[in-house]
Amino acid sequence: MGKKNYYVVKEGSKVGIFNNWPECQASVKGYKGAVFKGFETQAEALAWQNGREEVSVDPKVMDTTNVPLDSRDPIDFEVYTDGSYFNGKYSYGYAFIKDGEVFFESNGVGDDLEAAKMRNVAGELAAVQHAVEKAKTLDVRIRIYHDYSGISLWVTGDWQAKNKFTQAYVAFMRAHHGLYEFKKVTGHSGDRFNDYVDRLAKEALGISTK
Repeated sequence: MGKKNYYVVKEGSKVGIFNNWPECQASVKGYKGAVFKGFETQAEALAWQNGREEVSVDPKVMDTTNVPLDSRDPIDFEVYTDGSYFNGKYSYGYAFIKDGEVFFESNGVGDDLEAAKMRNVAGELAAVQHAVEKAKTLDVRIRIYHDYSGISLWVTGDWQAKNKFTQAYVAFMRAHHGLYEFKKVTGHSGDRFNDYVDRLAKEALGISTK
């Protein structure tokens, strides 16, 4: 799946074709019944703008939980993410899942001492950003499964990003909005892959998971 370069707004506070996401978002956020769509090429955007097809989506486009399935771009991988913290250090772990099997996994330890003050949350943010970078490298779209609510709520604006780390996270995620959607899961609930990435994050810090 290629990068979205053009956005058509049919119903919004301002309609037309935009060549960047922030302008499109400003036109549809908070507008009830907004109708818009992203495209790789201007030709595709013009064709959709002049055609009859319409796709209505919730203005909170970053969290696609309530967006009709037939109006979403296809998902190539399910990706589970998690973070951990121990003895002043934070870590991350994530895994790309395809057909119920691990396709790719990674973990690591963060090195920002100031970020470490956020404890495991710093790891949660790092896990998601590393996963999105990997999705970008693979040129795929992912569904991010996370157990910490802020992962999606900061991006949608339901939670206010108050420090430089959460603000940087929001900016990064919004800049890559076309690559992912979110799915909240309950931590430590027996979810196979949520437990898997929890172990990955802990192992990066040398925490025994046996």
